[in-house]
Amino acid sequence: MDLTTHYMGLSLNNPLIASAGPLTSTIKSIQRLEKAGIAAVVLPSLFEEQIRQEQGAEEQIALSGNDLFPAATSFLPSELTLERGSQMYLDLIAKARAAVSIPVIASLNGCSEGGWTDYARQIEQAGASGIELNIYYNPPSLDFTSRQVEELYLNVVQQVKRSVSIPVALKIDPYFSAFGHMARQFDEIGIDALVMFNRMQQPDFNLKTMLVETRWPISKAGDIGIPLRWISVLHGKIRSSLAASGGAYDHEDLIKYLLAGADTIMLASALIQNGSDYVSVLLKGLEVWLKQREFTNLAQMRGLMSQRSVANPEAFERANYIRTVDGAKK
Repeated sequence: MDLTTHYMGLSLNNPLIASAGPLTSTIKSIQRLEKAGIAAVVLPSLFEEQIRQEQGAEEQIALSGNDLFPAATSFLPSELTLERGSQMYLDLIAKARAAVSIPVIASLNGCSEGGWTDYARQIEQAGASGIELNIYYNPPSLDFTSRQVEELYLNVVQQVKRSVSIPVALKIDPYFSAFGHMARQFDEIGIDALVMFNRMQQPDFNLKTMLVETRWPISKAGDIGIPLRWISVLHGKIRSSLAASGGAYDHEDLIKYLLAGADTIMLASALIQNGSDYVSVLLKGLEVWLKQREFTNLAQMRGLMSQRSVANPEAFERANYIRTVDGAKK
């Protein structure tokens, strides 16, 4: 059975990618994932705040040095280099690439414009197969307009794309006033893949301590509805690869995402709960289903239930919503 697929310009053995998380944080765990059959890994995120903190620390050192020893300025590098945490991240990229044969995708997480995006070049130089740009920005302020938020996303994407030649995926949340239009704009500026979707941090109130707490946004089985819908809508309408993220717990979830038009499926919660070897279980279930229906490769079934392929595209739209709600009343 041919399970190969293409994602953001990369050729993969199958559509399963280990998303950023604890199982992609060490060389040993990445090797276990490769042995189990994972097609690629996304390393844990390096955050804009980490980069800015290190840049600020280095600038302070440089400035204090200039004040004390003006003659030493000629010995300073023209561009301050990042050390400590960010250097460890570059080392992880290089070591992972040397340890496994599958693609290693770095994750860069930020929410504002600025020089931190230049770090993408160092990620490329470290050997990353690609970058997953994770923009997590949902401002609670009443002063931001939807267009201001959209422009920030577009500007950050453009900055990173201009910085590197390796492919760049964008992982985002669905909370735009018109997500389809935003997806088309990302596609027009050359994003190589869309990862749908981020799981937003949700606040909770601790009634004993009277403090606000945040819950880890782990997905649950069945949380595939929103990404399934948008992958179904976008398949065949934009050039960017489409990656499903959220709620994929068994081989039937994988099949649904692929029928919608997904090129790949990101796995995190299912692997955290079931272990790395669960990858082989998922792949086996997918192969059995394909054989039962006499498919010989993924391309034959991908997108068969996308909006442009089904006989009743209104099932994705308001007409179906009205029928569903009306039926629930009876």
